[in-house]
Amino acid sequence: MYSQSDKEICSGKCNQVMIPVELNKNNDEWKMVKNNKVIILGGYYGALGVVKGLAAEGIQAVLLAPDPHDHACHSKYISKRVTIPNPMNNSDGLLDLLMDKKNDWEGALLIPTLDEYVIFLSQNRTELIKKFKFTVQDWEITKKIINKDLLYPLAHKIGVPTIRFFLPDSIEFLKARKSEFFYPCILKPYESHKFVEVYRKKVLLINDFQELVEKFIDVQEHKLKVMISEIIPGDDSSIYTYRSYIDSQGDILAEICTQKLRQFPTGFGQGSVVRTIPLISEIRDQALKLLRKLSYIGESSTEFRLDYRDNLYKLMEINTRPVVTEWLFVKAGANFPYITYMDLVENIQSPLPAYRQIVWINNHWEIANFFAALKAGNFNLRNFLAPYGKERVYAIPFSDDPLHYLIEFYFNTKRFLKKAVKSGL
Repeated sequence: MYSQSDKEICSGKCNQVMIPVELNKNNDEWKMVKNNKVIILGGYYGALGVVKGLAAEGIQAVLLAPDPHDHACHSKYISKRVTIPNPMNNSDGLLDLLMDKKNDWEGALLIPTLDEYVIFLSQNRTELIKKFKFTVQDWEITKKIINKDLLYPLAHKIGVPTIRFFLPDSIEFLKARKSEFFYPCILKPYESHKFVEVYRKKVLLINDFQELVEKFIDVQEHKLKVMISEIIPGDDSSIYTYRSYIDSQGDILAEICTQKLRQFPTGFGQGSVVRTIPLISEIRDQALKLLRKLSYIGESSTEFRLDYRDNLYKLMEINTRPVVTEWLFVKAGANFPYITYMDLVENIQSPLPAYRQIVWINNHWEIANFFAALKAGNFNLRNFLAPYGKERVYAIPFSDDPLHYLIEFYFNTKRFLKKAVKSGL
């Protein structure tokens, strides 16, 4: 087991160093390399990493997203952008668009980059698989990963450590188990994408039983399902992820391990500073135990939190699609989008045994973290700047896509100022 210190975590040596691919600086040249059809669903940071990862290998991609100003939509590395119906409120419209014979997309590889697209592909798999290639499996498998009320009991059953949790279904349940709850705790959604759509946050913090009842009632009114979960003590750096790609034969073509250093927002957010680290056998073994039990294939990220009270890595969630740090994996030497393409389109399976240790920084989220720390009065300049002294890659670099950077900066600034005015900053 690795300790928390930089020295100990980063001292592991790989047997082979993979040199990361570099994006072709000539935009016209890379477009001419290959004209294969790859369709990316969703325009968030994960989609941006996929677009760039494929472009690094000269593969053209079409981006389908409901928001024309989403993070990946203005990148020069997409060949075409199509505004689509949101699958959360118009899945039939999206299905009709994809299956429309007017679209020259027959045989294209579909890569979903958000949970709602994973669910959409899974629930419409029978029809979509006739026209497209993708790794998303049928709903009987997918729902056991997406829905935490199914994932956590399964993990507990096969011996994968989890946080303590309850699955409330009524106020009567809360009253009957009142003495068993622990505070502070969190209300954690079964389906994160629906919850974030309503509350704009990943969890709801609970400080006492009265607050638990009030927020549970509110959640029920929004027709959402939640679990009551303990909070594992420790800062954001106690969160680790095992990332892998498993092909249709069950072979692991690529794997990588990361550690969050900071999140946005702090405590219950997404990684704003993340680094690759040597593989941690404990989380690798636990993640693969779950994935094998589910007969899972494709790309996935299994997240754990290290609980220093018993020194166990405890399951948090599994993401079955590209994540916000996808570009980190590519630059570290594990180009998961390209591996997916080669496996499903070219039918070539080439394992990648090693990767580099570098840091990924979401420069726009870090600006927000900077001001939040100043406001909270706990800003430490030395700790804040420490990751910037390492070999690093930015979520939105200026050098290789300046127009996208400026557009993204504009929209992020608007969002931040709007939120700041609303919160009284």
